[in-house]
Amino acid sequence: MRLTFSWFADSASWPERPGAGDAVLDQAVVGPNGLLDCVETMLGLGRPGVANVTRIAVYRRKIEAAGGSRFWSESFALDPWSSARELLRWRDDLIEAGWRPGLGGERRRLADLAAAETAGPALPPGRADRLCMVLAALDAGAGVRLRSLALVDARDALPAGWRALIDALERRGVTISEIAKPTTVTSVDSDLDRIAAGERNGPIRGDGSFTLLVADTELTAAEALAGWLAADGEGNSEVVFVASDDATLLDDALADYGLPRLGAAPASPHRALLQVLPLAFSLAWSPPDPNRLLDFFLLPMNPLGRFAAKRLAEAVAESPGVGGEAWTTAWDEIEKRLAEDDDQSEAKKRTERLVAWRELVEPARHDPAIGMPRAAARQIVGRVYAWAGRRFAADGDPLYLALTHIAGDLDAAIEATGLERLDRLLIERMIEESLDVAAADPGAITEAAPWRAVSHPGAIWGPAKTVVWWRFADTGETSAEARWNEQEREALATAGCPLDPPERELRRLAAAWERPLLHATERVLLVLPALAAGAETAIHPLWHELAARRNKLMQTVAVHAEDVLAAPAPSFAGRRLIRVVVPVAQEPATRTEWRAAAGAVKLRAMESPSSLESLLSCPLRWTLQYANRLRPGARKSLPRAEQTIGRIAHRIAEEFFRPGAPPPQGDVETTARLRFEGLLPQIGATLLLPEAATELAFARAAIPVAIVALGRFLVSERLTVVGMETEFEAPDALAPGTGVAGRIDLSARTVEGRPVVVDLKWYRTDSYLRRDLKLGVALQIAVYACNAFGANVAAAAGYFALRQRRFLAATPISGSVADIIEGQTPKETWDRTKAAYVAARADLDAGRVRATHEMRETKLEGFADPYLLTPPRCGYCDFAGVCGVEE
Repeated sequence: MRLTFSWFADSASWPERPGAGDAVLDQAVVGPNGLLDCVETMLGLGRPGVANVTRIAVYRRKIEAAGGSRFWSESFALDPWSSARELLRWRDDLIEAGWRPGLGGERRRLADLAAAETAGPALPPGRADRLCMVLAALDAGAGVRLRSLALVDARDALPAGWRALIDALERRGVTISEIAKPTTVTSVDSDLDRIAAGERNGPIRGDGSFTLLVADTELTAAEALAGWLAADGEGNSEVVFVASDDATLLDDALADYGLPRLGAAPASPHRALLQVLPLAFSLAWSPPDPNRLLDFFLLPMNPLGRFAAKRLAEAVAESPGVGGEAWTTAWDEIEKRLAEDDDQSEAKKRTERLVAWRELVEPARHDPAIGMPRAAARQIVGRVYAWAGRRFAADGDPLYLALTHIAGDLDAAIEATGLERLDRLLIERMIEESLDVAAADPGAITEAAPWRAVSHPGAIWGPAKTVVWWRFADTGETSAEARWNEQEREALATAGCPLDPPERELRRLAAAWERPLLHATERVLLVLPALAAGAETAIHPLWHELAARRNKLMQTVAVHAEDVLAAPAPSFAGRRLIRVVVPVAQEPATRTEWRAAAGAVKLRAMESPSSLESLLSCPLRWTLQYANRLRPGARKSLPRAEQTIGRIAHRIAEEFFRPGAPPPQGDVETTARLRFEGLLPQIGATLLLPEAATELAFARAAIPVAIVALGRFLVSERLTVVGMETEFEAPDALAPGTGVAGRIDLSARTVEGRPVVVDLKWYRTDSYLRRDLKLGVALQIAVYACNAFGANVAAAAGYFALRQRRFLAATPISGSVADIIEGQTPKETWDRTKAAYVAARADLDAGRVRATHEMRETKLEGFADPYLLTPPRCGYCDFAGVCGVEE
């Protein structure tokens, strides 16, 4: 077997194979992992790999077993996992260089690492250990079926352990050679030749053989580059792309030009499916976090069925928490839906499915500070593993297979910790390490094309006509950290284990960065967007070396993508782009009126107070939200802290004030406090999150006092409670065919039998309520007072501001507790509302839909309109982008 070895060829290389022709036999281009795999297989040493997360877990135990006062003791006490991960990296670097316990032992840090090496359980082998085993086998006389090994990188630029492997192979009869570095690129005296040869301040003619394409954004860079590729007259020029980062935007631009895609999307730990694992754990901590619940339910590939996930997301958005009425109702609907969809013979499977779903969503919850038992952590991993395995068997999606591997590695690591309980920080660290292996994008498919892609410039080791370096930015490649001081290095060298100087890796990197220039035979095109992946970029270090050789290189060879896209016939990098003039479309102007076909906006049989307020402030909003049923997603619907507090206060009031006389005041406050704590995880779990500590403390103090104040008000006014959350309907109340319906927070009766409506509000200030009553736009009160008890019964009505603990009304009830606001009565407001509704309906029936954003700054006190009651509240509207108010 003949191998070509490049330090940067583990993923892909160019040329793809050694030798000439379309196929080769018993030859390959390999990187360090590939070379090690080949030699291990020849020696019969191959074995399944062990994930790094498991090795860290075991090394953590070894550090603990070493005990004593060690150089890592303080950092290990603060963060055991991160310390173990870093120390394992140190240890592997030493092992790869030939270290073993005892070498350099007079130095404290080396002695401490030696103590950890010999303590605790056996450490699963990593790449450095595998390399040492191969070297031991070769030194023992084992033979390999390898005839030659051609080195792309200079032999003395490789790390010590790999130089030792090459020396050992050479002793076993393998022919070792180095591929000569090209001295000239072509016989043509081009700009590329001069730059690659290192000429200083020679003439640059601008012949297009060496170009730097700069752009403000990655999007414009991709557009200009795709146009340049499309301008290839022959359509088959050989191009090698260096794409070390995500090239998805470039693929999209290529597809727009009808060109084949690169498919060069790197593996990522952020694939949506992979988030199932961390989110499954986040649901097992107490208190439940509604944000994480929504994240889990809104995953595009969800362990629950689509209907179940959507329904539970709606329940969480309505009542943030687990176990409340909305949550229970959602599960009942899910079970009913499954029973309708499944055959009766599938009852057992349906039950099993519901149990599996509930185990994922409602696991036993644990205190993050105390942690969860190891068995519980493995159960969560096992559920994710089993689900992903079933989906892979059914769909064949490789992402599911990747998730099973990651879950399996995490399970092994959890077991390897040997801990009975794992705290939240440790579990999150382990999940992060497990996901670090990442997963490829199954949608990034390489299409048949005259070009190829490599992930590192050092993977180009042979001639290529054109090299395009996509995202020519600094990737942070540097030499190895200088972990060891001079005394430690000297001790290791004396013991026969000399460490490589940091300059060796820099030399290897510098040589790799220059290879595109040396091997390109026609041109090199470097592409640098100023912004990539939402972050500013810095130009690649190679450029600094090139710019140091000649003055004003940037000004001579740089082309701006924005200029290319704006020019009618641009030319750069040796090609002229063909452009076609297209008319520039103007953005739609904002409108104050939208037209629809007559009768297209359908009449609704019932309007609620909320929908009436929307209709009589902005007909366009009403049309979109109520007539067309457009709604924001569940994620956007999660209530703010103030809304959540108000909902809890409503619920406690609903439970306290049953029909009949108000309850005794003696134990109301204490009982309300207890009920508040019970409702928090069910409908107010967002208040239990650390960032809501201030709001939670306020609510704990304010809600019980508000409930007491409400009870005192009822007693003072001698009111008898008729019902809480009482629903009513009044057909034809607005116009023939349209009535009103709603739900009254608290309905009561006076001693004389007069009905009373109490609408409970929780606002930071009651000034809005006072203003609405004064100006006669308290529409909710008007709807309830004039329709809930019959068209001819005018009920007393008002707002009870829970936070301010006072009752606000336009007319008194019977006592003197209420704050009377001089203004229009509910009956007068209702008459205005009906007249406004008739006018609004006439416009809508004629197809005239008003968008009233031009009045958004108008104060209610100065508002005047033919039929609208209030100015629009554009700041709270979900459709601001539709009508153009955002502009």
